[in-house]
Amino acid sequence: MKIATLVSAILTVLVVVSTMICGLWISANNVTDPSSIHFHKTIGIASVICCIITAVLVIILVRRI
Repeated sequence: MKIATLVSAILTVLVVVSTMICGLWISANNVTDPSSIHFHKTIGIASVICCIITAVLVIILVRRI
């Protein structure tokens, strides 16, 4: 369970950092292309899902200890 939590946490950090970089790039370049905004939304949704999965795994891990 520890390995699954660690992998999930690393994946969550990577997705959140990617979301931040993508958002800053869109903001800096004043992008209005719908495909770029759609891609950013997709990464944002993935980061929320990864955060929820990681939180559930951490709760399960803590309850077992």
